[in-house]
Amino acid sequence: MKRTLITLVLAASTAQAVTVTHLGGTTELKSTPKRIVALEYNYQDALLKLGIKPVGVADHGYGPLPHLAKGLKGVPSVGYLSEPNLESIMALKPDLILADAERHKAIYAQLSKIAPTILYNTYYGSYQDQLEQFSEIAKIVDKEALAKNALQEHKRIFDKAKILAKPTSFVTGVMTPTDFWVHTDKSFVGSLLSTLGLKTPVHNNQDGTQYKITLENLIAYNPETLIIMINPGDEALLNEWKKNPLFQSLKAVKYKRVYTFSRELWAKGRGIQGLNLILQQASTSGLLTHKPQQP
Repeated sequence: MKRTLITLVLAASTAQAVTVTHLGGTTELKSTPKRIVALEYNYQDALLKLGIKPVGVADHGYGPLPHLAKGLKGVPSVGYLSEPNLESIMALKPDLILADAERHKAIYAQLSKIAPTILYNTYYGSYQDQLEQFSEIAKIVDKEALAKNALQEHKRIFDKAKILAKPTSFVTGVMTPTDFWVHTDKSFVGSLLSTLGLKTPVHNNQDGTQYKITLENLIAYNPETLIIMINPGDEALLNEWKKNPLFQSLKAVKYKRVYTFSRELWAKGRGIQGLNLILQQASTSGLLTHKPQQP
C-alpha cells in the first residue's frame, strides 16, 4: 500500500481543512466531510464504527453485508461495487467519495468531478492495509479518538486469537458452484492468517492476490489445513470434490481440518468490525487449535 499522507490545517471554524495524498493523487478537503459515499465494504464498515452513516453505498446487488445491514438501514445503493452509477452518486450530493484503486481507477476522473475522491488499495489490500486505511479515514473525518479505542479493542481480540493459534500450513479460497479461487499470503484473509502465525505456500502470481486453481493444483499444495469461504447453495463443486479420491488424499482431509466459513464475511468483510468477527470465528471454530472438523 502506498502510504497515505494527511495534512491537517486548522480552519477558522471547528471543521478542519485536510490535504490527502493517496493512490489517485492529492485531494483537498476544505472541511470535515459529512456526506460520504462509500464504494467498498471496508469503508462502510469503518464509517459505521466511527459513528458516521454514509449517504450512499455500493454492493454486489443484494444489499449490505449481514454484519453491516443494521447500521446501513435506509442507506441507498448507488449500484455495483465494480460499476457504480454516477448519476445516483451525483444525486446524493456527497462531499467525499471513498473508492478503490483497482475497481474504480477507470472512473476516478468522473468521480472526482462529482466530489473529492480518495483511492485506497482495499479490494486487493492486505490485513495491514485495512488497519492503516481505518486510521487514515478516522483522521479525515476527525474521529481519531474513536479510532484509537477501536484499534485497541481489535488488538485485544487479535492477541487472544494469536495465543490460540498453532502453527500449520494452510490454503484458503473462495468456492463457487464451479470454481475455487485461492487467496495468497498477500490477500486480506491470507495475510491475516499469516500474521497469526499460520503459513501458506500460495503466493501472488500475475493475477494478483486471488486466482482460480484446480483440484490438482490444490493437491500440489497439500496443506494441513483447508479453509473454504463459501455461500449457502454454492456447494456443488465442494460436494463433487468430496467424492474424489484426490481430495480425500489431502492432509487437511485426513487430519479433519477442512473448515468452511461465510464468504460474505471472510472474503468481503474487509473492515475493523469484519476483522473482529473473523478472528472470533477463527477462535471458536477450532481452526486455530486444530479441532477436527469436516465441511
